[in-house]
Amino acid sequence: MKKQHIVLLALAVIIISAIILSLIIGRNVKLDNPESVAYDAVGERFLISNVGNGSIIAMDNDGNFSEYMPNAFVEPKGLLVYEGSLYVTDPTTIHKVDIAQASIIESYPIDGAIGLNDIAITEDGIMYITDTAGDCIFVYDPASGTREKIINPLIKKPNGIIYDRPRWQMFVVNYDNQSPILSVDVRDNSVSIFMDTLYSNLDGIAIDDLGRIYFTSWSEDMIIQIPQEQNRMIPFITEYKGAADIYYHKPTNELIIPRLTLNRIERVSLD
Repeated sequence: MKKQHIVLLALAVIIISAIILSLIIGRNVKLDNPESVAYDAVGERFLISNVGNGSIIAMDNDGNFSEYMPNAFVEPKGLLVYEGSLYVTDPTTIHKVDIAQASIIESYPIDGAIGLNDIAITEDGIMYITDTAGDCIFVYDPASGTREKIINPLIKKPNGIIYDRPRWQMFVVNYDNQSPILSVDVRDNSVSIFMDTLYSNLDGIAIDDLGRIYFTSWSEDMIIQIPQEQNRMIPFITEYKGAADIYYHKPTNELIIPRLTLNRIERVSLD
């Protein structure tokens, strides 16, 4: 056999082996109680926190999973991409991750935290983090290292949080009975009721490009929509168990929904 044929055969074997190995690895990457989703626009992939095994995995636009940060955290929940970095909430710490390198750059321990959950951020880089176990919301400034703890009778097991930039407020939902949707004014951190609901054990909340609000209820197994007029609530998806921190993906106008108890990621078009 000629030398060039041997080289070509060796290259073919290497390529085929690499393909088989990648398929095996991809098959072994599994969801384990997926909680939150963020989007890495540079890598064109979704990043998903796995509460069950302390990992973050990646999902491409075709729904294929790959390993990203295995066993890197205690119990990662909230995810947020801001100015090219990924922020991850662990029970008492916020981690800043270099997305390209899949490595932790900095960690910010939050004094007094018990069970950090979801995270949102203002245009000034001020973080708002719900502490479900601590019945409070932490406000943290990574630039100065200062932190404030918001305690209010309305805040009971706060879970999902999203920034409503046009009105300078954070929307917060509680994992509690007949939970209202709360508003936290980011100018003075005052807390008020944005809208009362009859729904219980609320988990995630998102806002689409038209200003429609979506939130999930574990007690009613539903995703509920508040239309642009903000004068009513509409059952958007019913008989829908385990929807956690829903994420609005603007490029495709979809809700990306981690179904924690079913170990699935589902995409729902809003067209």
